[in-house]
Amino acid sequence: MDLRGLLGRYASATVSLSAPATPVPLPPPVARELAAAAGAALDNAARHGGGRAWVLLEDEGTAVTVSIRDEGPGFAPDRLAEAAAQGRLGVAQAIRGRLAEIGGTTRIHSAPGSGTEVELTVPRR
Repeated sequence: MDLRGLLGRYASATVSLSAPATPVPLPPPVARELAAAAGAALDNAARHGGGRAWVLLEDEGTAVTVSIRDEGPGFAPDRLAEAAAQGRLGVAQAIRGRLAEIGGTTRIHSAPGSGTEVELTVPRR
């Protein structure tokens, strides 16, 4: 399944998508979960950032990476652990959990005042 088509549905006036000109094929279950995790990250960006977001799809041959960056307010490094401890598991389940289920990794970088970047990487098998 071409991941570009699944991610393309998130493009809008406030979400820019950059993807290769050629298909980025993945097994359908992997492509759907990766796109759903990206969608969850974009939902968080819209809910907490309220501004523009950028999605970059990279086909690195041995892996596929989707990066989501926003220009929101960012958050403190311990905020995600704090939210999980309070039972708010959106990032833990909708993003990290999805990637773990398909053998991928999630990297989240944020700081107050600097927006947030979520990097989702899935190895090709």
